[in-house]
Amino acid sequence: MVNMKISPIKFKALQEELVIILGLDGSEVEIDRFYLILTDFFGAERTKQIFDKIVEDVAYFRDSDPASRHYTDHQILSIRRGMSAIAAHRVFEELITDSPDCIYGLELIAKYVQKDTNIEIHPCAKVKHPFAIDHGHGTVVGATCSIGHHVFIYHGVTLGASGLVNKAGRRHPKVGNFVFFGNGSQVLGPSILENEIRIASGSLIRDSWLHSGVTVSMRVRIAGVEIPENTKVFAEDPENRQRYWVQLNEESKPQWVTFPRFNAKDKLD
Repeated sequence: MVNMKISPIKFKALQEELVIILGLDGSEVEIDRFYLILTDFFGAERTKQIFDKIVEDVAYFRDSDPASRHYTDHQILSIRRGMSAIAAHRVFEELITDSPDCIYGLELIAKYVQKDTNIEIHPCAKVKHPFAIDHGHGTVVGATCSIGHHVFIYHGVTLGASGLVNKAGRRHPKVGNFVFFGNGSQVLGPSILENEIRIASGSLIRDSWLHSGVTVSMRVRIAGVEIPENTKVFAEDPENRQRYWVQLNEESKPQWVTFPRFNAKDKLD
């Protein structure tokens, strides 16, 4: 793809338009105007691709939120501000793909999104679709974070840094598909969360690898370990951060298990 050279004037114009058409000034989202502005900026084909992602995001949110079942796409984007933040990120993704050196300008625009939605998704974060954020206040997604499809996040979730950086330069979590984050849950550092994982409210996962099917109960602390697939984690041993009260599979009884350490710094992805 050929890089776009985006002039400061064009960026300023887009910033002003996004504030209005995404309702970042407290008004309703203007879907038709949104489409026209993006068409002028990206062309018809790419604008359709952006909107197809947004429509899929909104449909996924609607299916997951009983309070929004009767709302149209326009209404959901206007009053469910997590989805407005995601719509803005879909635009940022396209801009940064074309012009990686425009990150400062994008972060200036992102300030308006953060102020209105209280959600911070770094423009460099890689987010597949569909993706949904409900309520979302205080949610943060870091710059080197990658998120798979069918991921649902509640408010107060942090996908942030711990101070560790792996060999690929990733300092934020890598999240797979069909992952659920309860409110106030935190995943830090170059952690890996595979597919079909559920993180309950108030849990903290730092520099760890959770294989597919893992379930983490409320307020559990997991640090620097590798958890095998389909494990249910109920509690941690405060005196031994490798030891957890878990159920390893549906047939087994809960037991204390010491898991191997995970050296997040050595991973190449």
